[in-house]
Amino acid sequence: MRPGLLELRWAYGLFALLILESFLLAWLAPRPVVWALLLPVLLTLGVAAWLAPRLVAMLRGHRELKESYAQELGFARQIMETVEHGLTVSDEDGRFVYVNPAYARMLGLTPEQVVGRSPFEWTLPEDQERLRQARARRLSGESSSYMTRLRRADGSLISVVISGSPRWQGGRIVGNVAAVVAVGQLETGAAPEAEPGDGQP
Repeated sequence: MRPGLLELRWAYGLFALLILESFLLAWLAPRPVVWALLLPVLLTLGVAAWLAPRLVAMLRGHRELKESYAQELGFARQIMETVEHGLTVSDEDGRFVYVNPAYARMLGLTPEQVVGRSPFEWTLPEDQERLRQARARRLSGESSSYMTRLRRADGSLISVVISGSPRWQGGRIVGNVAAVVAVGQLETGAAPEAEPGDGQP
């Protein structure tokens, strides 16, 4: 059934009931007062008939917009779920609100095991200052890239390059989004390579 068709049928059914009521009123009421009683009803019916298709069109447009948004959101999520590099979304406190499967695999975990936790849990202590500096820059409105090491669930280390940007909502920064690319498996305790670019986090 086309969007809005059900609402239109209900509207026409209501009009039919109102028209029936008008005829009953004309039949039962005394003749001198019929038109005095019937005229407001007829005016109401006319206004309702004029409004009905416009309301249906508005409802249909709203529904189609929601369906289009849902399709685009689903397409974007499908892309994020299937890319090979990690994608993360964090809130103002730095906790993950979304990670894709690729990032979770880097840690040897599932996305459900990562969401709600902080990246500090997997960043080596000696690399955490870079993470703090990068987070401060993103909260101030800047993008940043840096190399760091993460400790996986099995205890092994992985070297990654993280590129992040502020996440805006309603004109203010509410966290950050980041892409995480693995650049090599490391031996436990190995130091990361030099940072890309100017070396700033």
